[in-house]
Parts: sequence; structure tokens; C-alpha cells
Amino acid sequence: MARNTPNLRVALTAAVASLVLVLAFTPAAPAAPGGGGGAGKTSCTQKAPVVIVDNTWQWGAPGSWGLPGQTLTYAIDVLNYDVGCGSSTFAVNVAAPGGFSVSMPTNTITLKASGSGYLKANVTSPSAIADGDYPLTVSVQRVGSSTSIGSFDSYYRVYSYDTLAPNLYWASPGDGTTITGNSYNVSVSSDDDHAVEKIELYIDNVYRSTTVCAGISYRCQLYYNWSMRGAQGQHTASFRSFDRMGNVGVLTTTFTVG
Repeated sequence: MARNTPNLRVALTAAVASLVLVLAFTPAAPAAPGGGGGAGKTSCTQKAPVVIVDNTWQWGAPGSWGLPGQTLTYAIDVLNYDVGCGSSTFAVNVAAPGGFSVSMPTNTITLKASGSGYLKANVTSPSAIADGDYPLTVSVQRVGSSTSIGSFDSYYRVYSYDTLAPNLYWASPGDGTTITGNSYNVSVSSDDDHAVEKIELYIDNVYRSTTVCAGISYRCQLYYNWSMRGAQGQHTASFRSFDRMGNVGVLTTTFTVG
């Protein structure tokens, strides 16, 4: 056995040398896509946020009607158009003319990429102010960035005179219809040239319900679940819509419970 030891040492030395050569010339594995982030990570593209003030005084005309000294609530929709990024926090600012006051429960919102969410701004006009359209500029900015900004122009439309009553339509049950079942969802829609304040429902001249309309849109809806147990026969539903100047619109339907 002793005479074979030199041969064994030579064989082991040759094997080690071959392994070193193999490791030295083995090409490195390709880098993961995106670079520097490890396998499976995607790239992040930040885009300017978008802000929209949803309330309108009529289709295609941004803004809300308000009386002098009245507080209006504006619904502000913030959209994050980032692609492949994590969540970001955005700050909203509402710029109003002198004499107006603006308050927000919170002016920041955190959104995921491609996400959206709402904030609210309460805007109060001066108690002594002329009728007219007063601009509100709403802007949104990514927190920590000085360039990623979006903006939207809306209005506070001051008025002090109104003689037109609200319009009522899409009443259900409709005039001349027959309804069945144990209950029925009574409903109606109303709009006004300025703003609907509330809608009242009377069935057979008995008061049933009131919907107080939000100060966001000129359109409002009333819904009321009416129990019809033992109510077979003919009935009337009277809908009364009030604007903020005290004008009243009335719509009455006659229907039958089968």
C-alpha cells in the first residue's frame, strides 16, 4: 500500500485542478428582469395623479349652486395612475376666492397603483356676496414630490333668487299601475334648476317618509319600502319636492294593490 501512495496523490491533485478550471470558466446566470431587484420583481412607473370634482349643477357643467353664507360639500375623486408601484399618499388642496372658507376632514389619501378614492371639502361662501360663479381650483400632489400634480376647476355658483319649483319624474308605482306582494319599494327622482333640498312622500294623504338631499348634486332620489299587508284596493302616492328657496313641486300617482 505504501508504494501506491504517490500515484494516489497525483490523481487527487489532477482532479482538484480540473474542478477549479470548470468553476473558473462556468458563465454567470443572467440577471433578473428589472435589474437590482431580484428575481420576479417588476418595474415601477409613476404617473401624475388625476383629480375630479364629481358634483355638477347640470350635465357637463361643473360646480354647485349655493346661497350666500351656505356651506356646500364637494366630492373630490383622486385617481392614482401609477403602474407596477406600491401605494402612494396624495395631498389635496382647494383654492377658493377671498372671503370663502374651506375645511376638509382630511386632505390626504393613500392609494394603491391604479386605485381611486374620495375626499370631501366643505366650502362656505360669504354671507354678503353678489350672485355669480366663483372658481374653485382643486389640486392633488404626491406627497414628497414637487412635480407630480393634477388639477380640476369647479365653481361655487351663488344665487339669491329662484321662483321655479323642482321637477319630479320616474315615480314608482306609476299612475294607473297595479302592484302585488307584501311590500313595495316606492321611489321618485327630482331635479331643480338650482338644488333640491328634500323630498317628502305621502300615501293616501298620510305622511310616510322624507329624504334630505346632499349638497353635492342638483338631482335627488327618494326610496321607501312600503308594507302592503291588508292594503288591497286603490291608493294615491303624493311626492313633494322642495328647493332651498321654498318652491315646491308635486307629483301624484293613483295605483292599485292587487
